[in-house]
Amino acid sequence: MKGIDKLDEASSGFETRRSRHALRLPASRRRAAPLPIVGLALAVVGWAAATLLFEPLRFAVFAPQAQAGVEAAAALARLFGALVLTLFLKDRLGERVLWIAGGLLVLGLGGLGFGYLKVLLGISPDLNAAAYESLSVRTLAGALFVVGLTPRTPPRLGWRLLAIALVALPVIGLAVEVWEHLLPPLVLVADPSAASGARDNSLVLARWHWAPSVVPFGLAVAAALGAALGHRRGSVPGWLLAAMVLFAGSQLHNLFWPSSYGLVLTTADLLRLAFATVLLYGVVLELVHVAQERAGLLAAEREQSRRLGELSALKADFTAMVAHELGSPVAAVRRLTDLMDLAPEDPDLRVHAVNAIRKETDAIKALVSDVRATATAERVDFAVQPRPVALGELLAEARFYAQSLPGEHPVGMYVGTVGPEEKVWADPERIEQVLRNLLSNAAKYSPDGAPVEVRVLRDERFVRIEVADHGSGIHPDDLMRIFEKFGRGSDVKGHKVQGVGLGLYLSRGILRSHGSELEARSTRGEGSVFSFELKAVQKAEQRENAY
Repeated sequence: MKGIDKLDEASSGFETRRSRHALRLPASRRRAAPLPIVGLALAVVGWAAATLLFEPLRFAVFAPQAQAGVEAAAALARLFGALVLTLFLKDRLGERVLWIAGGLLVLGLGGLGFGYLKVLLGISPDLNAAAYESLSVRTLAGALFVVGLTPRTPPRLGWRLLAIALVALPVIGLAVEVWEHLLPPLVLVADPSAASGARDNSLVLARWHWAPSVVPFGLAVAAALGAALGHRRGSVPGWLLAAMVLFAGSQLHNLFWPSSYGLVLTTADLLRLAFATVLLYGVVLELVHVAQERAGLLAAEREQSRRLGELSALKADFTAMVAHELGSPVAAVRRLTDLMDLAPEDPDLRVHAVNAIRKETDAIKALVSDVRATATAERVDFAVQPRPVALGELLAEARFYAQSLPGEHPVGMYVGTVGPEEKVWADPERIEQVLRNLLSNAAKYSPDGAPVEVRVLRDERFVRIEVADHGSGIHPDDLMRIFEKFGRGSDVKGHKVQGVGLGLYLSRGILRSHGSELEARSTRGEGSVFSFELKAVQKAEQRENAY
């Protein structure tokens, strides 16, 4: 059925649009709050500068339990973020999600393995071994972030590459533990136990510290810049940009107050905790958006299922109505031909039978015409071809058609000051079809001999055409559904009138293609008026078309 085919096309089009839209964020969420993010970056850099200039602001506290708690909380947040990104945001952010999730996975597993489990197992970590482990984890994660955020179209991250990156973590830890005594020291603490609960000024940076520490810092800055560019393009959400700024800030602070999987809590640890907090907020926000989108999709699917159910019911009703409407005239034709066969020599009977057969075949022709016209109007490529048409031409065709209607209804034409040469923008074939439908309805729902009126009103821009009858009027319950497909009104006795209810449905579709609307008003027992407007051709346009 045409309606079902249209729904299938609309559904496939919807899926195509959804998949095409999936790689970009909604416009309302692009470039979200750039000034707060810039302010955040300036605050982090200003904090680092202040602590460099003012020694009392430097923060390095011997707090093994707090440091382990920070690592555990941050690690869990990163792992949760990696899970949400992989499961729910692949369609929205594309391939870059896997690179970002890989970096978060490396940070989370590294934090749990090197910064929490050792403390949980009562293993006192060596400061330099922990520094090398932290440096390796941050470098590996930063590299994954850079590949995922800096290119406009990130490369594909294979599971093998990600597995290699994850296997590298325990290998790095084992290698550092075995060969730690051969590695140059990065950080020296003169007496951590003396600094219990107080600001520790005994943290000393070795000269070798600067060379490897610049690498994760540079990678973090590159990732933050890539996130900023992606945010401007609409492919990176604002919360992820803010998280990358905090990640880069933690690497900046780590240059001067190194944070490692050890016993000392520094400003870099606090910034990494802030990074994890923003990350957690962002993924929860994305989960809310995903839930809202899926609720909308579910509602759309339910609506589509409902419409398919309605179309299925309409299809069955349509088949039954067409069979019923065709059955009556076909049966009448058969009876009339049998009657002519019984009395072939009776001329009066032959004339009566021929006229009745013509009437019944006209009814069949009108039914087939309505079905065919409705199928054409419901096609995706259906379009009208408006052109300047003389109003007198349309009215003459309407008057000629009205004279052929049954019931001997006198038709009055009231045009007021509108001349027959007045022109309107219309597809003449389609508008004549609308007028025929309205006149046919007026005759059908009026008693024999009741007049039918066609009125024409003119204002500055439009010509309004009204078709009025003096029949029984439309019941208020029917007025809301007569424009629906297969919707039919009742006669004065409450009985359904012959027809399948396509005329007004088709007429409204044609008029909407003209930018107009079919309206109805009715008074029970007095009659009904159907009206629509067509754009008038202005005199300047008439002169232009004349040339």
